[in-house]
Amino acid sequence: MEVITNPGLVGRVKIEAPQLASVLREMKEGLDVVRSKVEALTAKVKANSYPTADGISYLEAKHLLLLSYCQCLVYYLLRKAKGFSIDGHPVVRSLVEIRMFLEKIRPIDKKLQYQIQKLTTAGGSAAEQALSEGKESGAAQKTEDLSNLKPKPDLLAPRFEDEQEDGIYHPRKFAPMAMEDKTSKQERDAARKDKHFLRQATGDSYMKDVLDDLEDRPEEIRELFGESREERKYIAQYERQQEVEEDLFTRATRTKEDKRREKRLKLRSGLDGLTENFNDEFKFLDNDDGQPGSFSGSGRNRGGGFKKRKRRH
Repeated sequence: MEVITNPGLVGRVKIEAPQLASVLREMKEGLDVVRSKVEALTAKVKANSYPTADGISYLEAKHLLLLSYCQCLVYYLLRKAKGFSIDGHPVVRSLVEIRMFLEKIRPIDKKLQYQIQKLTTAGGSAAEQALSEGKESGAAQKTEDLSNLKPKPDLLAPRFEDEQEDGIYHPRKFAPMAMEDKTSKQERDAARKDKHFLRQATGDSYMKDVLDDLEDRPEEIRELFGESREERKYIAQYERQQEVEEDLFTRATRTKEDKRREKRLKLRSGLDGLTENFNDEFKFLDNDDGQPGSFSGSGRNRGGGFKKRKRRH
């Protein structure tokens, strides 16, 4: 064996030798366990005891990850044994990535554990039954034990530690949920009342003018002729919608009801409101033939008389 004369290398060997020895010991124990299990499974697969034609893709991907992890780990130990540096080496990044993947899929392993065990049990019983039928053609077929297919609660995911044992069903909080409000009912009512008063105050035109004067805001010139309460409410809602669109950089969807409402308000406002149904307002004037026109009432006909309505019995 070559003698190391470099003082820095000797110090590194003294520091890292115990760590390497513990890792090699742990790796040897794990390899012995894996070898015993793999040899038994390989013997059964070669004897056609397990049908491996259509496997589970999740298990195949996991096996490839484990194989890549073992290869990277062997190369890592080889560099450590030869005294090479591993700082910034790609094998370290590969080991960390694969280990992270294996840690992330642990919840999937717990969810699929019972299903995989049930499938392997069913496949093993079917294979054993086929072998027994081949060896003993005259023997009676074995009935399948239905108790192996029943639900097994002990294989399910464990209960949460903070789950209450009060006998009341509490839904699991898988999805993110809103924070629970710790305020009392009186405080919520007071805040709701203040918000209602503030909304009423800001909606009033007089209070809005007073606030503008107090805060020295620039005067806004607006056409208020024929402006109704519904129109002011619609304008305030439209301004809030514009602020949201500017903040989110997206256009808000408009429904048919919003379009009908906007069209109705446009007809009522300004000159459109004054000229709306202009001809209907002046139907009482004389016609071309000199006879007075009739009002557009619901109970009169074109001749000026009342309509006869049938009474339902």
